[in-house]
Amino acid sequence: MTTVNPTRWTATKGSKLLITLGLVLTTVLTAAGCSNSKASEGKDTIVLATKGFAESDILANALKLLVENDTKLKTEIKKLDNTLLWNAIGSGDVDAYVEYSGTALINILKLEPEFDPDKAFKIVVTQLKEKNKLIALDPLGFNNTYVFAVRRETAEKYGLKTASQLAEKSGELVFGASEEFLNRADAWPYVESIYKPKFKETKSIQDSSLRYQAIKQKLIDVMLPYSTDSQILANDLVALEDDKHVFIPYDAFPVVREQTLDEHPELKETLNKLAGKLDETAMQKLNAEVEQDQKPAIDVAREWLKSQGLIK
Repeated sequence: MTTVNPTRWTATKGSKLLITLGLVLTTVLTAAGCSNSKASEGKDTIVLATKGFAESDILANALKLLVENDTKLKTEIKKLDNTLLWNAIGSGDVDAYVEYSGTALINILKLEPEFDPDKAFKIVVTQLKEKNKLIALDPLGFNNTYVFAVRRETAEKYGLKTASQLAEKSGELVFGASEEFLNRADAWPYVESIYKPKFKETKSIQDSSLRYQAIKQKLIDVMLPYSTDSQILANDLVALEDDKHVFIPYDAFPVVREQTLDEHPELKETLNKLAGKLDETAMQKLNAEVEQDQKPAIDVAREWLKSQGLIK
């Protein structure tokens, strides 16, 4: 399993926190259910794409299976990193893939971050169509951004459901994060300025796997994983609501070339069947099947689609 770092912190105007989930992949990867062949020039083939990590693989295969189930179209999947993918969909070598609102807003459209999820998505829908001739379909239902997470017993002991409640009880808790996160002015200092936690202790732990070990061993009580990380589920952690919206929203949604929808209008109804079907917990479970159980992404996608009654 290839490990990727899906986060880059960048300073923004007005001292707002920018968390850019831009995936750093140095090679074009290969995996089950996907190919790196050139896009078919046939009108009957829809070229889909994945960014090469478990979640993206699962969602690309979900699109593939749904299209093949509901239409007479053929599909193929390419694995590309962000830059190659954006170039490919712009040139017509890729027809559709699943993107994230924060990535579209900041990396593709080069706009200022918007912290309100609904406003962010509305901007993305309008601007992708106007500037890139891309159609943003309905969101899938989950937001893959940072979340504060604690052990379930900690959440129950202190009655924690939100980050604000965590801040109120922080004097009794130990926080763990990477050195870079703790020291960059636009990262932890910004979060700290909004929530104003006063943790009993803050520990610098560079590797995310070591942070999970530390919280499991009760060396720390609080960490900041991504909301759909399968390790949240594996370690029985509770993700707390970011009630003051310090983290950029990264709502997942299918994006399709306008020309592709003009040629195959049935795709809109087909792909929108996924709208609102996945929350963060459901995505954690699917990611776990690939990352921890080592199941092929296409098999995980197929079983999930069947469970939702979307394919036979």
